[in-house]
Amino acid sequence: MVLQTANYVRHIDSENTPPVARLNAKPFRVRTGIQGASRRRRALVSGGAHHLRHALEHAKKRKGQTAPKHPLTPVRMDVPTSSRDVEMGDSTVSKSTASVSLPRRLARSEITEIPISTLQAVAPELVHTHIDYIREGLERLGPDMLRVLAGIKAEPVSNILPKELSIIVNDISSDMPTHMFAVFSSRQPAPARRRVTLFPAHNLVFATHCTNLPILPVSTPALVEHAGQEIKVPIVPLCIPSPEVFPQLSTFLYTKRIDHLLASLMPLPTPPPLYRDDPTTVMPLLTQFAQKIADTCAVEALLRHIAKVHGTWSNVMALGITDERLWCALDTAWEVLLTSLAISTGKPHLMTESV
Repeated sequence: MVLQTANYVRHIDSENTPPVARLNAKPFRVRTGIQGASRRRRALVSGGAHHLRHALEHAKKRKGQTAPKHPLTPVRMDVPTSSRDVEMGDSTVSKSTASVSLPRRLARSEITEIPISTLQAVAPELVHTHIDYIREGLERLGPDMLRVLAGIKAEPVSNILPKELSIIVNDISSDMPTHMFAVFSSRQPAPARRRVTLFPAHNLVFATHCTNLPILPVSTPALVEHAGQEIKVPIVPLCIPSPEVFPQLSTFLYTKRIDHLLASLMPLPTPPPLYRDDPTTVMPLLTQFAQKIADTCAVEALLRHIAKVHGTWSNVMALGITDERLWCALDTAWEVLLTSLAISTGKPHLMTESV
């Protein structure tokens, strides 16, 4: 077992922001802030990352329906054999090219409600608060929580995973982490030496978004009096398909920023209309952006970004996350990158024929 401690939460907006110590702040400010937001009953949708598709999907959720799934008709493209293998479809290698089969659309998670027992275990005072208001509160408070994680320093660990870990907290501007996820890949063969990466986390963020989250040991945010204080958190093994892209997914759950998620998955900055406007009106822009990527990136680089998006999708499916903005980002990235690959391999018609 190879253990690593990740410091993955240096976010775009907080890269150069020093830790802020608020010694007189209220304990458990996240939960009290969420309760306050619920009492004020603020609007559920605010900001510009939503378009018509989001409204339709939310309406279907309110009616207890499941979002429609696109048929996973594969798209087969011939790519140079110098490209790296991509773990997402079958490939038949010839002397100079490999025929790579990719799903035309990414399958969607079933819309499943977060069990009451899960919320009861992590925040019993919020059991009677609607889940949408809890998520709304976390979205506003998430960046501060993320800065706390960025300031965490963990003690070195041996090859044996302990039940709890001592950490040093250098930012006390929000609630302390409640757990340390020990993330490892479900694709590693059992006899192989397993690589495990440690990620600090807040139980409430993951419990309110992941329907397939393993049962978490009871843990309440520690009350820290000063920066540099040491606390202990329980370690939770978390087996997912693609640990290498877990940081991007985790950061999104704290910030809900589509633009930042896409920046971590795509080779070039994504034009905002592609994820803000009605999808039926942006196809010319999408094709133009895909052409720009095809002109800029080699096929090998495109396959790496496609693997990154597919890995994030695999983690989302494994954890059972149904957040609409997250799915909007994945759908946008997948459509653009597959279109770019089709252009690069001389078969742009494949994307229109399989719609």
